[in-house]
Amino acid sequence: MSLLELAGLTKRFGGVTAVDGLDVAIEAGRIHSIIGPNGAGKTTILNLITGVERPDRGQVLLDGADVTGLRSFERARRGVARTFQNLQVFLNMSALENVMAGCDRLSPVGLLAALARLPRVRRANRAATARALELIDFVGLAEWRDAAAAELPYGALKRLEIARALATGPTLLLLDEPAAGLNARETAAIRDLIQALARTGITVVLVEHDMRLVMGVSDHILVVDQGRRLMVGTAAEVRADPRVIQAYLGTAGAGVTGAA
Repeated sequence: MSLLELAGLTKRFGGVTAVDGLDVAIEAGRIHSIIGPNGAGKTTILNLITGVERPDRGQVLLDGADVTGLRSFERARRGVARTFQNLQVFLNMSALENVMAGCDRLSPVGLLAALARLPRVRRANRAATARALELIDFVGLAEWRDAAAAELPYGALKRLEIARALATGPTLLLLDEPAAGLNARETAAIRDLIQALARTGITVVLVEHDMRLVMGVSDHILVVDQGRRLMVGTAAEVRADPRVIQAYLGTAGAGVTGAA
């Protein structure tokens, strides 16, 4: 069953076509990766899915409903969350406070009730705290929960951003280069976390340059080149496809064909 469908999706920036007539279906509960050479349009695809960018042509269908015209926060309410290449965390807030900020979307409390400090506000705050603590433990940051985000190692910050995205209660989680800048141990922690997410039933769409990570976790891989769909397949099919090898020649070709 497809949770997300991109139909004829096209996005131009001036005279440059970043995404060109892209058709792809994302199955629910699976790990899907998007790979391609630098400038292939990968992050633009994520921006189109989340509503950061609007397509010039085509549709974004979420659980069968056309969400192409919806804004980012409206798509978030429908269960779409993401992380970014550049960390989007509040460095002056604790890890716990960062995750609690993500719980706001699920809060039934309005502004007036919060200002009046009604009992339901206190109940909502307790529930948000409990949820945030669960997520901090889930991503392996229990020891850092009260520390300021500025004190966390870089790899921990990557997992903190994922925890905050999870606090919004997504069914679809988009991860934009979660392993960028990480060492082997930190990358292994991200790999284990992505696999744990899929076991909970969350659909993951991963954009990542670490081909060993991509090949190790992905159920399906979409390969794009110059904004176009080159192929969709399993890790084994992608590694063996001569079109993929050609697209990566001179960049990451050895990583694609040699990943375990």
